[in-house]
Amino acid sequence: MTVTKHLRNPPHLDELAAVIEKSLLSNFETASFRVVECPDLAQPPFSLAGSGLSGNPRIADIGGQQHLFPKPILSAKYSLLSLAGNMDMSPHAGFIFGAGAAPFQDIGQNGELAPNLSWRGNDTASSFKDPSLLALNNGTRVIKLQADHEPICERLSSTNCALMMNLFGSDGDTGPVLKINAKARTGEHNFTNCIRYGLQEIYGDARPISLGGVFILKAGKAKFHIMPDFPLEDQLPFRDRKQLEKEWLSYHIFQAPVVCLTVMHSADPEGLGLRMEHTHSFDADGNRKGGHYHYGIQDEDEDVEYEAYFNVASMVYRIDQPSV
Repeated sequence: MTVTKHLRNPPHLDELAAVIEKSLLSNFETASFRVVECPDLAQPPFSLAGSGLSGNPRIADIGGQQHLFPKPILSAKYSLLSLAGNMDMSPHAGFIFGAGAAPFQDIGQNGELAPNLSWRGNDTASSFKDPSLLALNNGTRVIKLQADHEPICERLSSTNCALMMNLFGSDGDTGPVLKINAKARTGEHNFTNCIRYGLQEIYGDARPISLGGVFILKAGKAKFHIMPDFPLEDQLPFRDRKQLEKEWLSYHIFQAPVVCLTVMHSADPEGLGLRMEHTHSFDADGNRKGGHYHYGIQDEDEDVEYEAYFNVASMVYRIDQPSV
């Protein structure tokens, strides 16, 4: 696989907080922003595989939607541990999370993946080639449709993935992060795109910002989609993107709380074909809620409310970029 590296020069978190605050306040009734020491994300309500977002933060975009549309490329199979090596991460300690496609090669069907994996390596671990030298904490969830078309969200025993993946990686240390609270959506943009559009407006292509983090839908409800199993051969290729989105994807409304893992970019000036925003979600306390986040649903009965923790990346890795 081809791997290219692209430096980022993000502003200080305090500066970003002011930019994001202006954007979110144009789209939410209330919003607050401050730089704080990251709480232990391994504890509820997030229950992630790692504790923090600091220590050599980086982002990787692997494969892409071209591996699904117009026809699935079933040779696009990946390992999260191998990808961590491609991201120049240390086998001694690390934490990756994000959004992507489930390993159909392991679970027997297509689905959504919320990767959430940390590790500690012993003194002899010099690479990711021998997983037996690593103590893994695998909190990755796969979200799929059952035979009755009802969703299920469950832990994945393997460390594989497929087709497309967007990952935030770090040493998993605690450190300064951007804490964001937002409540009662008043505008048309969802939580993640509102942040991204605000950064794009200020920094443009001259200073792309790449960031990742976790947020929880604390109150209200949101819309998600789940990819069904791959269509039969005689139903391929997809005619167009409208068919994929309107006729194939399965849409669901889930009530809070839902944990969301997100990776986003304000711009793609190098023309890397980055997926500008990708957020996958899971139910920390149950086995049904999860999928690809679309937007919170604001209604008169209950305000939608978010709490988020983000960090910026200093390096972006483009891995196995599709040629088309």
